[in-house]
Amino acid sequence: MKKALILGYGTSGKGSAKLLINLGYEVYFFDESIAKTGDFVNLAGRDSWEIVQDKDLVVLSPGVSKNHTIVEYAEKCGIEIVGEIELGYRHCKGDVIAVTGTNGKTTTTLLINRILNLAGIESKALGNIGESFANEMADDNGQDKVLVLEISSYQLETVKTFRPHFALCLNVTPDHLQRHKTMAVYTEMKQRIFCNQTSSDYAILNYDCTVTRNMGDKVKGRLYYYSINHRVKGTYVADGNIYFLDQDRERVCSVADTQIESDFNLSNALAAITVAKLLNIDNDVIVKAISTFEMPKYRRQYIGNINGVKFFNDSKATNFDSTINACKAVKGSVALIIGGYDKGISYQPFFDALPSNVGFIAVCGDNSDRIMEFLPLVHSYHFVRCNQLKRATALALESGMDNVLFSPTTSSFDRYSGYEERGEHFDRIFKELLSEKDKKG
Repeated sequence: MKKALILGYGTSGKGSAKLLINLGYEVYFFDESIAKTGDFVNLAGRDSWEIVQDKDLVVLSPGVSKNHTIVEYAEKCGIEIVGEIELGYRHCKGDVIAVTGTNGKTTTTLLINRILNLAGIESKALGNIGESFANEMADDNGQDKVLVLEISSYQLETVKTFRPHFALCLNVTPDHLQRHKTMAVYTEMKQRIFCNQTSSDYAILNYDCTVTRNMGDKVKGRLYYYSINHRVKGTYVADGNIYFLDQDRERVCSVADTQIESDFNLSNALAAITVAKLLNIDNDVIVKAISTFEMPKYRRQYIGNINGVKFFNDSKATNFDSTINACKAVKGSVALIIGGYDKGISYQPFFDALPSNVGFIAVCGDNSDRIMEFLPLVHSYHFVRCNQLKRATALALESGMDNVLFSPTTSSFDRYSGYEERGEHFDRIFKELLSEKDKKG
């Protein structure tokens, strides 16, 4: 019996295990962060050579770097190393639409999936969105189905044959440099989503982002752009209307029809519309899907108000651009709460781009010291540092701003398992502060 070693016992690892068992493998795990891996043997703590010997395949979960010691030993032994996305793709019989980018991946993935579903096309959203692609392939190989995948740069590190029929890159801004080290490498990882496409596939890029626009010179698929600011081959905005341009120009709808308020979410919608139009989906279906679409939780989510101060939970904001865009989208003055996992990134660009409606900043997280290093000597906002999120939130409430925006700018792994747990914590804090206010009358 063939033997497979999976590095990481998270959602991705468990999905890989299920598929590998179906394929006849004996499965082992390596995960130093947990004591038990269900019914599987956890090889953590053993000698590296012992761990990799007699293995036929090593599968990396996204959170495990290719530079991991076990990976180095596996390479020396000539063992094939793949990621969960590559593993799932090798056993997928359906069409794949893949979405990557620094920001907007989840929203765009879910929106494409919703449009397809309303059009009567059987599809499912998977991948970095929290649903294992390999697990789905273990249950169903995707025959006669469209798989809409959110793909991270970590997942793209390990693709080999992965070839989505539609591949989208939404934007590329500084992120995950603690892993990729440089923007050049990070950009290269994002661009790998197009690496196996041919002229029968589609590559869709954001023309408004310089980095993604320049990727157009390198893609092999049929190239389409989308843009809020420019007329392009693809989907664009002009005079308050959304158009799709290929051989001919077609009006899809008005921007008002979509009921989208911010440019950032409008850009995500344009990406989804481009896919829909290339699949010949009716405009009425597209408009209905977008106008009734509910944003995923913890993405600039309005959660209520205390004494007229509005609270927004934007825990999903794990990089600078997300937070900057959130600040711009909120109407009125902003008390901003930031901080979390230390990615080793300079905060100079963040402070340089901070919009003028931010009048108060509370910092809370393991990267507080790094943020303080780049705090401008002269600025127009009040700045405080707190050890606890509740204290930061209470001070933000008392700041006199119109809005309290929790938009951390970085990952949650300093104190939480993910942005969802972090978002749930902020929700609880809001309810506690609301309850305390009600008790005081």
